Amino acid sequence: MLATVLLIMLIGFLLGIPVAFSLGIAALSYFLLDPVLPLVNIPLRFVTGTESYELMAIPLYMLAGNIMNSTGITDRIFRFTRTLVGHFTGGTAHVNILASLIFSGMSGSALADVGGLGKIEIKAMVDEGYDREFSAAVTAASATIGPIFPPSIPMVLIGGVAGISIGKLFVGGIIPGILLAVYMMVVVYFLSKKRHYPRSERASFSQIVREFTRAFPALTTPVVILGGILGGIFTPTEAGVIAVIYALFIGTVIYKETNVKELFNMFIETAKDTANIMIIVGAAYALAWVFSREQVGLLLTQAITNLSTNPTIVMILIIIGFLIAGCFMNPSANIIIFIPMLMPLVKSVGIDLVLFGVVSTLTLMIGLMTPPVGLSMFIICEIAQITTAQFMRGMGWFFVALLAVVATMLLIPSTVTWLPRILIG
Repeated sequence: MLATVLLIMLIGFLLGIPVAFSLGIAALSYFLLDPVLPLVNIPLRFVTGTESYELMAIPLYMLAGNIMNSTGITDRIFRFTRTLVGHFTGGTAHVNILASLIFSGMSGSALADVGGLGKIEIKAMVDEGYDREFSAAVTAASATIGPIFPPSIPMVLIGGVAGISIGKLFVGGIIPGILLAVYMMVVVYFLSKKRHYPRSERASFSQIVREFTRAFPALTTPVVILGGILGGIFTPTEAGVIAVIYALFIGTVIYKETNVKELFNMFIETAKDTANIMIIVGAAYALAWVFSREQVGLLLTQAITNLSTNPTIVMILIIIGFLIAGCFMNPSANIIIFIPMLMPLVKSVGIDLVLFGVVSTLTLMIGLMTPPVGLSMFIICEIAQITTAQFMRGMGWFFVALLAVVATMLLIPSTVTWLPRILIG
């Protein structure tokens, strides 16, 4: 029966059926093939999967990101980062990356970065003479910082399904998030030098101070969120509420760039986006129950440990599996289905749980930029008005940078584990 379920799921992906329905149909087929199982288990598993305190953080961080995108916050961040790094070779591309690093400390979502900063960044780069392929690639690659640097929506999911401290996952993503920015800036520098991309004039000190002053309220958001979590003032889920309140305060009181109608639209958009994620989460939980009943996790543990019990080799095999799975399912579905299944294996070979969570997050985020279902890829291609083939050509060296960060975490685990150990214990 398991083979039939997997075949039905694969056919659904190949036919272009939405991920939630492909997963749901595959789970339903299992129950239809075994008449002993009551069909009521399907909606039961669906609802149970979405009833989680940790998952409440998802719509909150999404709403905070939507508010920031609609109240001039992203534009102020972009202008401030331009004064800092715009004069380097490939200036606006560096601005793109640094702005994503700052914005990632507010939204926790790659798609929020792409949908908000992406429009500003791609237009600015194209207007200055950067080709569309390169502009799109930089924007998509830099957006992966969002789910790595805290707060992070995917880490909330991983922490919830795997029982890993979300606070430790958040802190564990700080250094890898900075490394992502550094590695991508190195790629940008050499490509820009080779292709003779433009750069801006060096900003004066007074310009830097002026733009910093304008962006300061927005720049304090990551400090408020992380400081509250690390200080034990609120949990990562409660931090989502703080992020929303703080974003509303900045947008309505300080910047005064929103009104009741726009705010209502933000709530509507957040509700739609949340529904899209939750229907995938529910369907994925139903299918995960099927895999659990068939003891797929145990079989996978036995198969891999027969090959090797070396933690690094096991992690490499997991990474390869996630890269393949990311081509067919979005990160939310992959997390719900595979992370719980892999936990016995991870614990049996002694892999640090925080390291596993952060590496898994970045690896699955790469799937957002790969065909056939990469959501970031589709959004970016629409904004930049290029084909997916053009996008993939532009992504070449940025994929190398992303995988280099994964390799760094594997070879130097302390890049992930050191800060959580020092700050949380």
